[in-house]
Amino acid sequence: MEPRARRQGTRGIGAVLVAGLIALSASGCVGGAVARGRRAMDFGAFEEAARHFREAAEDDPDDPERWHDLGRAEMAAERPWRAREAFERMAALVPRDPKPRILIGFTWELQRKYDEALLAYRQAVEIAPDQARPHRVLGTRLLRWGEAEPAASPLARAVELDPDHAETWNALGLARYHAGDTEGAERAFRDGIARHPDHQGLYLGLAALLVNAHRHPDALAVYDSVVDRWPDFAAAHVGRALLLHELGREDDAEAAFEQAVAVARDPRPYRERLAEYRRLRRQTQDGASGTMAP
Repeated sequence: MEPRARRQGTRGIGAVLVAGLIALSASGCVGGAVARGRRAMDFGAFEEAARHFREAAEDDPDDPERWHDLGRAEMAAERPWRAREAFERMAALVPRDPKPRILIGFTWELQRKYDEALLAYRQAVEIAPDQARPHRVLGTRLLRWGEAEPAASPLARAVELDPDHAETWNALGLARYHAGDTEGAERAFRDGIARHPDHQGLYLGLAALLVNAHRHPDALAVYDSVVDRWPDFAAAHVGRALLLHELGREDDAEAAFEQAVAVARDPRPYRERLAEYRRLRRQTQDGASGTMAP
């Protein structure tokens, strides 16, 4: 009886080993499909990538990352409706994660269905009110759609939650400016610069606000900071030149145009601006009136 018992035990161990091998084989199939999908994505073969990712998702339907991979590939293949199906499967698996709702919103945008996109972004905010990204996405999309006033509130919340994201400060400044809150916009740009002194867009947004407010000395100070940090930024030298002209400092303005020519990768358009300014100065000295084109 003892040998038979041992044989039964051996068969039991063998069954466990077979089951383990089957599990490993299935896992290998999923991993192989994912690897093939990623290679296809790298080569821009998006339909092939979607096919491999769909195989992986169907083999492992409880893994949200598999549906995320599939949705990304379908987006790249310009099939947003299929991408949305994948992201909805992902959302069902991670109901407290705002990411799939944001991705669903992107698919609606690609189909120019902005009300549906807005609903998805608002759902993302409701799911994760203490995360910056849903607020940031909602605010930047509203700003892009010309809804500056409602954009300002979620953007302000986003910078409160994540003050280290420079683009959010920039978007907040733009939203407040276009909503008519000039003081709030200036504060956003300056606070953003204080936290992110190497973000060029914040300086340019602030400078544009100050120019439009006819605060030319303040705008010039901002452009001075820009050319100090980015001395090869030819357009900033032109901005300085125009402001210097407005302030009556024509020699300095001409020198700024010359500096733009000196640092530009393609100096031809800047030479034209310099020649135009020199013609203007000659006309003014000859008693004729003239103005510089912005």
